[in-house]
Amino acid sequence: MSRYLLDTSTLVDFSKGYEPVRTRVLALIEASDVVGTCAVVVAEFYSGLPPDVRPSWDRFFASLTYWEITREVAAMAGQDRYDFARRGQARATTDLLVAAVARQNDAIIVTDNAKDFPGSGVRLLSLRS
Repeated sequence: MSRYLLDTSTLVDFSKGYEPVRTRVLALIEASDVVGTCAVVVAEFYSGLPPDVRPSWDRFFASLTYWEITREVAAMAGQDRYDFARRGQARATTDLLVAAVARQNDAIIVTDNAKDFPGSGVRLLSLRS
């Protein structure tokens, strides 16, 4: 059984009905795999939602596994940001939090923004092609 963390880019594509992303996300959910998300992704996604569609998305997110950003995950993300900065590589805290949640839960990040996760020690999957 695989574990997948849906990133914001994938959820935006899914919400707009883009194929093949829509069909592939539904297939992941219907399989025996674990499909989840975390606080960063939910916050990013809801920042673009008008109030009238929020109830349907509340139900959708309730159907997914929700991985907490624990103190341990937050510390991993902070340590990663420190390490990247010492190598002269700027990384967004939000992306490092998503990567740390994925590592903590042995999940594959489903994203079309591989550029957000270089060197983060996570597996990535794009559903666009």
